[in-house]
Amino acid sequence: MSPATVRGIAVLVVASVIFGAGLLSGRAMVGKTFAEYREDVALDALVDQAHFTVEQNKLNTKLANLAQRHQQEKSRAEAAEDKLLADVQSGDRGLSVNTNGCEASAQAAAGSLDDAAPRAKLDPAHAGRIVTITQDGDEAIRALSALQDYVASVCLPVENNYHLWRK
Repeated sequence: MSPATVRGIAVLVVASVIFGAGLLSGRAMVGKTFAEYREDVALDALVDQAHFTVEQNKLNTKLANLAQRHQQEKSRAEAAEDKLLADVQSGDRGLSVNTNGCEASAQAAAGSLDDAAPRAKLDPAHAGRIVTITQDGDEAIRALSALQDYVASVCLPVENNYHLWRK
């Protein structure tokens, strides 16, 4: 064998030894790093779960408070509406409408001392139906308000302050 071949083989052997040693030490280092990485991932998962549980509890409390507030508002409004409906149907309170343009109102207005527009009182049965229709509309508005509060609490991020429609 020529001296160049021997040198080439020696260089190859030295390079192989260095490469092998690097692989062995690298595997040990990677193994240790991987074990540490697994511990970090497990710890991060526990922290994330705890954070999620805390946030979920906050959200549940907020939703319970919203539901309670809307139920109280609904109860108060229904009590007031029921009293109004009972008063209208009994005749204790009446509903009236403008009668501009009617001949009967011109006669009534002639004997009137004030400049108010002439009005006609509605029959209690008809007035009761009108009050019932407005109650349905008010209930729909309360339901929409509850839905908007729910969306603002659950679906929209708090940090962006998307509470545009209710304060």
